[in-house]
Amino acid sequence: MRIFIDSMTLLRVESDQYIDQITLPSHTIKWVKNEGYFQYFQTERPIELHVHDQITINGEAYPLEIGLVTLTKEFETRFRYDGKLGYDYSPASTTFSVFSPVAKEVFVVIDDVSYPMTYHEPIWERTVDGDFNGKQYVYRVRLVDQFVDVMDPYGNAMSSSGSHVIDWKNLIPINPTPIKLKNYVDAVIYEGHVRDMTIDLDVYNQGLYDGLSEKSKLLKGSVLQYIKRLGMTHLQLLPVFDFEGVDDLEKKSLYNWGYNPSTYFGIEGWYSKDPKNPMERINEFRELINEAHRLKLGINMDVVYNHVYNHMTYPYDKLVPGYFYRHNPLKKMTNSSYCGNDVETRNYMVRKLIIDSLIHFTEQFQIDGFRFDLMGLIDLDTMKIIEKELKDRHPSIMLYGEGWHMTSELTSKVRASMHNQSSFPTFAHFNDFYRNTMKGELHGQGLGYTMGNKNLMTKAMDAIIGSPSMFLSPNQSINYVECHDNMTYYDKMLLSCGFERDSFKVCQDFANHLIAISQGIPFYHAGQEFYRSKMGVENSYNSPDEINQITWNPKAEAVDKLKKLLKIRKQHKLYRNHTYASNISIRREQQTIIYELENHKEKLIHYIKCESGIEKFSLHEGDLIFPSQSVLTEETDFYVDKPGIYIIKVKK
Repeated sequence: MRIFIDSMTLLRVESDQYIDQITLPSHTIKWVKNEGYFQYFQTERPIELHVHDQITINGEAYPLEIGLVTLTKEFETRFRYDGKLGYDYSPASTTFSVFSPVAKEVFVVIDDVSYPMTYHEPIWERTVDGDFNGKQYVYRVRLVDQFVDVMDPYGNAMSSSGSHVIDWKNLIPINPTPIKLKNYVDAVIYEGHVRDMTIDLDVYNQGLYDGLSEKSKLLKGSVLQYIKRLGMTHLQLLPVFDFEGVDDLEKKSLYNWGYNPSTYFGIEGWYSKDPKNPMERINEFRELINEAHRLKLGINMDVVYNHVYNHMTYPYDKLVPGYFYRHNPLKKMTNSSYCGNDVETRNYMVRKLIIDSLIHFTEQFQIDGFRFDLMGLIDLDTMKIIEKELKDRHPSIMLYGEGWHMTSELTSKVRASMHNQSSFPTFAHFNDFYRNTMKGELHGQGLGYTMGNKNLMTKAMDAIIGSPSMFLSPNQSINYVECHDNMTYYDKMLLSCGFERDSFKVCQDFANHLIAISQGIPFYHAGQEFYRSKMGVENSYNSPDEINQITWNPKAEAVDKLKKLLKIRKQHKLYRNHTYASNISIRREQQTIIYELENHKEKLIHYIKCESGIEKFSLHEGDLIFPSQSVLTEETDFYVDKPGIYIIKVKK
């Protein structure tokens, strides 16, 4: 026989045994119904969830287990808390606070000493006298009749062995961010994985935070300096908060992108020189950010709040079973993320944890932007609160994500997806229309416009001017053809054609250049500028270094071309309209797109050509300021025979 609390006043007994006596201290209980193998009983008032751990049936005592009560609206509404959670350190004492309205006993354990905590609805608290700087701690929690050790979900100083108390005043100071961004279209984002960018580079700290700011002879400076010189304004790092799927100590034994959240406040130790030291990894990440900011390069974090790696190992289920995760009407956990669980962002204390985590990284690390993984699985109310809290602290912060309109338990109108972009207009979205038009369909061999597919010319024109049929503003459109997900552009060409062609590099230059001149936010995958390949692996999230590592080629002609074009973009505000402006015209002339940008000083005329073959274009008494490929110039015209963009600047 097992007995569960299914609501604040409802008990479920799993047994077909006849019950003639049921007793819960200080409560009156009456039978409600039998339903198959279950028998249901009602209490006259709410059950004290933090008190009752036993119930007597037919004269025998049984454990009173946590049932469906944590999934009820009554529970969610009653047990809310706005104060500080985690630890609050001082040299004289440290206060610990943890949310668990259903725990019967909680201890904080430090140096094998258990300190009992006191319940103040809905949290458990304890102030422990003494200086615990650097000490590891864990919560020992009893929900029913057994104690389990639970990591603090608010733990912000991790080592390879657990969570620690630290004095943040003793860390390397984080300098205020210098990044000022009026409109998202003024940004150019470069996406990279900490290990990928340095594991095959001539630096000492390969694969580590420090490797990104270390000088390389090949790059004639650091990775950060290379990215800045290329013309990028922001480096977006794949997840750097603590994740699973790697070994912090035996670093070569496993590989992972990092979309396996383990804690939402700690820094990942796989990228640290000394993962056993909780302060070292924080200092290393702060040093990386300080150096990026010295170069006036913003740092954006890729964050994963739609799922956790394993709901059985993530701390929350051991504190409040079921509460952290989304369930369907049958009370079964959903799996819209395809990762085994979905985070229930609508629950007050879950939403609080997400927002507290983002505030932590914004304040303690001066992060300049957040890219939200599977953003469409998060609810709109959460995103709106995130916007307010973070913009108040960092007005120039970038907020964007994967706005796929994924099926979930969220009703369609409350999903943070591109379909609802008008409801949260300060968030940008990865524009899959742009990607699919320029690169080709995501799965399969279909060719994109930049690979010569003239049938996509009309769609390409819409994409180039910022996809006005999709968004309220170009500030919402992240224009890209590749990212960490799916095949690189070069590998997609190999798949589509079956063998390598000389024209592949021309096509990729064309795609890279179109991103730079399109209205919206340019986004580049690290190594894309010199034809990065992952040997045809579409989903390399746990593939070895040989697949994921970047083999840098900074001297490639393509790098200089992109650098020049991004400089042109920066010089001309015409590329960075934050509204769908009337100073843009785009039209088709035979097999060429003519894209014109104009103000009172100048006109920029772009000839956009997607196929090979000689064509003659007029200079319009202007100057050819950028050709994707070599051209033959005459007095009034020029000739091209390769795909690309060709820009004429005409002064008025």
